[in-house]
Amino acid sequence: MRARVILVSIAAAAAAAIGAGCMAPLLEPLEPQLVFRPRALAGEHVKALAGTARVEEVRLATTDGLRLHGWLKRPERWTPGKPHRLVIVYGGVGQEVSEFVGLAHASADWGWLMINSRPDIDAANIVVLGRSLGSYVAIAVAAARKVRAAILATPFDSAAALGEEHYRLPLGWLVQSRYNPALMAPTVSAPALFLLAEKDEVTPVKNGLALARRWGGLVKTVLLPGAGHKGVENREEFWTSIGDFLAALDEGTATAAVGPSAEGSSTGRSSAH
Repeated sequence: MRARVILVSIAAAAAAAIGAGCMAPLLEPLEPQLVFRPRALAGEHVKALAGTARVEEVRLATTDGLRLHGWLKRPERWTPGKPHRLVIVYGGVGQEVSEFVGLAHASADWGWLMINSRPDIDAANIVVLGRSLGSYVAIAVAAARKVRAAILATPFDSAAALGEEHYRLPLGWLVQSRYNPALMAPTVSAPALFLLAEKDEVTPVKNGLALARRWGGLVKTVLLPGAGHKGVENREEFWTSIGDFLAALDEGTATAAVGPSAEGSSTGRSSAH
């Protein structure tokens, strides 16, 4: 419930800001706490991760003065000095992405992290993974630069659509393009895996399917039976589906797209661009 309120509040806040004629000045300073709600990483957790096999702490200073922090989890099958494939993970609202370090096990040939400007990463094999609000970030990255594929877990088509779903208010004309993955989706030609939770009340299945129908590349949809929005990454079928998708990429057989429903899984090419 809390996550649903936070996500939908994006639409409401954007509407209020646009109505006041000051969307950018008002929203942008509030985004870190209101939207992304970052959590501090406990020192004991940092020490534990630093001592984990195949895990490397990464810090990066950007050209605009930001300092990024993340973790690189090497593939099980990796030869030091040889570039390896990478899945970049973007978490959801209030999610500390270091949680994925211990959970990620979908493929022995792919590493996991949030940074790819390194000589030991195979730049031709970068996959972005976005969870919930992080799916918006992953899509923005895929639209701006070439990626091998995208994995979108509990995604949504737009903040306005979520607002209209939960509040029954016509927010689309107010929110416009703010947090609107559906506007970017047709421009991405990379294949995508959509992981949808059957009982998701935060980012419902129908919103994920609406986004999948607008995807510009091949799409595969997988429904996680009985799953809600919270904790999908703790389910084994979540990682099995990702592993199967990555294996299909390696084999050159990653064909997929969305059908009229997400019962079990569906493959093909999206027809609603």
